[in-house]
Amino acid sequence: MMVKVEVEGVVLNLVTHSPIVILKSKKDEILPIVIGIFEAQAILMVLEKSSFPRPLTHDLIKNIIEILGGKITKVEIYSIKENIYFANLIIEYNGKTETIDCRPSDGIALALRFGADIYADENLLEKAEIIKYYEGQDFVSSNKFNKPIDKKEAEEFRKLIENISAKDFWEKLKGEGK
Repeated sequence: MMVKVEVEGVVLNLVTHSPIVILKSKKDEILPIVIGIFEAQAILMVLEKSSFPRPLTHDLIKNIIEILGGKITKVEIYSIKENIYFANLIIEYNGKTETIDCRPSDGIALALRFGADIYADENLLEKAEIIKYYEGQDFVSSNKFNKPIDKKEAEEFRKLIENISAKDFWEKLKGEGK
């Protein structure tokens, strides 16, 4: 069964430098998903209500879908296999509904731009006690899991993301695989 979730925030694992988006249900169950730096930035841009002078990838996709008369109605995160999450974009276009495979991070970034609902399979959600685990680890949190992200926290996280060089980013990723 699918459960509606909201983006609770984005945290950064200081050891791996991996951003994690935290989704939360009304029952305070959460779904933490490791995402890429660029997707974290795309999500944070919407949360902090900022924009670039030129459209970035998710903004471009939104513009294309809208120009073609479509809209994203929801995103469904439905499975995890070998530590990889799977999701679908549900798009209405020309009076019909299309389901398109996507990464959850891209789906979330687009859903936020369209104001669409985000759903997760209830089997993917974890009890709220996992929050204690995250808070006890080497994470920088963009919020405290109990309030929306504020502009200062979003800006601090964005600076962290923007200040990591591509070389450092790839070296960290390679180091994680060892």
